[in-house]
Amino acid sequence: MFRLRTKFFIVPFLVSGCATTTVQYEEPTVGDIAKVRFVASGHHVGEAVVVGFDNSECENGKNRVSLFAKMHGNFTKSKRVGIPLWSYGDYAANAKEFLFEADKPHNFLIFKRPGGLGTSISCGSFISTSFEKDRNYEIDFDTNGCRAIVYEIQENDGDYSRVLALIGNTNISSMPNRCIREYNNRIGTKIPVKEPKLK
Repeated sequence: MFRLRTKFFIVPFLVSGCATTTVQYEEPTVGDIAKVRFVASGHHVGEAVVVGFDNSECENGKNRVSLFAKMHGNFTKSKRVGIPLWSYGDYAANAKEFLFEADKPHNFLIFKRPGGLGTSISCGSFISTSFEKDRNYEIDFDTNGCRAIVYEIQENDGDYSRVLALIGNTNISSMPNRCIREYNNRIGTKIPVKEPKLK
């Protein structure tokens, strides 16, 4: 299968006090494809990172997307693939669009890093979902409430609207132990892992 490799570099001086993340994601160029927009909304000033996993057990985590909430413009050209209801300008750090393989499981952790002088706390949300062929989606990570919401962008007589499809899991302690460890390592928390059940 042929794949197109896309790299994103966020310039460090654009956000004071934030470590930036170089993101590398290979978009599919053949097969069944869906379009997905990632958005960081809310008033948190800092970086939001999307990590993708091979499965719902959080194996082989890789950074997918780096977003900056509350920033609608910088020196980085927007990443777009033609999803309707774009309202973020030509130079947007808080919204990026990608092609994803359709009709297969996708597993993400979306988390925020503290911004500025560290007055905000880090937190995140897990999503396990699939995308249907030739459809448009938006995953909005509200950095205020640390909740990720998946919408399908549907068309009806030429009008587009966001339709709720899924709300991400913020109850981290309910996740598999590998996911809890990933969360702790990336966010700096100390949520205890679950003890194995005795037979």
